Amino acid sequence: MGIFDKFKNNDVDIEKLSSEKSEKQYFDQCKFIWKNYVPQSGQATILQGELLREIEKLRYEAQDNGNINWDDDFAYFCDFLKETLLKQSIYTKDTKTKITLALDHFKECGEYARKFSDGENSDDHVDMNKVAYVDDNLYDIISDAIGLFQKLHPEPIPFKQKESVKR
Repeated sequence: MGIFDKFKNNDVDIEKLSSEKSEKQYFDQCKFIWKNYVPQSGQATILQGELLREIEKLRYEAQDNGNINWDDDFAYFCDFLKETLLKQSIYTKDTKTKITLALDHFKECGEYARKFSDGENSDDHVDMNKVAYVDDNLYDIISDAIGLFQKLHPEPIPFKQKESVKR
């Protein structure tokens, strides 16, 4: 079984999805969220800001650190993003499938990286393609979904910060 085999869903699978170029249809909305709702440090107090903050934390950890610092906070980000976005009725079935595939893939890579850094996978047996997803396109799918959420729900939605999250 290849790395992408477990991430198949109907006509879309993670391998196909990862080869697609991202469109960034809602870049302006994401820029607004980042400027207005994402704090310099710590969690946001507005849901739209927290969603964007979390996907950018996941992107940074994978692209800049190779998921070497992967911990429960990053796993929580994947779960929280997926749960929050999937319960919105604004997304098509296809978009929800893409959201699920991307976030499940990020989490799978992170957990693989955690096992490597914990010594469960030796250097001789590590597959660097499984450690971190470093291309922008899958992260852009999630940020674009957040941008659409902002466009259709421009009012700030209060977010209750989770005390156990340190990132």
